[in-house]
Amino acid sequence: MSQGGKHGHTIRRLRRRIDAVLEQEREHRKPPPPPISPEHAAIPDRIERAMGVILKQVPEGVDLEQAADQNPELANAGARILVLIREEQDWLASQGVGPRPFNRYEPKPY
Repeated sequence: MSQGGKHGHTIRRLRRRIDAVLEQEREHRKPPPPPISPEHAAIPDRIERAMGVILKQVPEGVDLEQAADQNPELANAGARILVLIREEQDWLASQGVGPRPFNRYEPKPY
């Protein structure tokens, strides 16, 4: 008898889904590709430094969303980061490069 008996088709479908999720996770864990130019290298650097500034202002034990609700300056800074991310995506698109592999940022200290 095959694995799963009369539910073998369900087990195969679940295994395919698990394999797809694992593949996505492997892709996500790969290091991002190097910047395509010095101009491009400056854009993520600005984003990461801005993220570092915001995270430094968040009080201990409070998540970012709660802190932004309490402090409108943090909310505005978060909106500026989103604008910078959008500008990077637009710039990459103008260069004919997909933005997806570059969409990873680590906050840097200010």
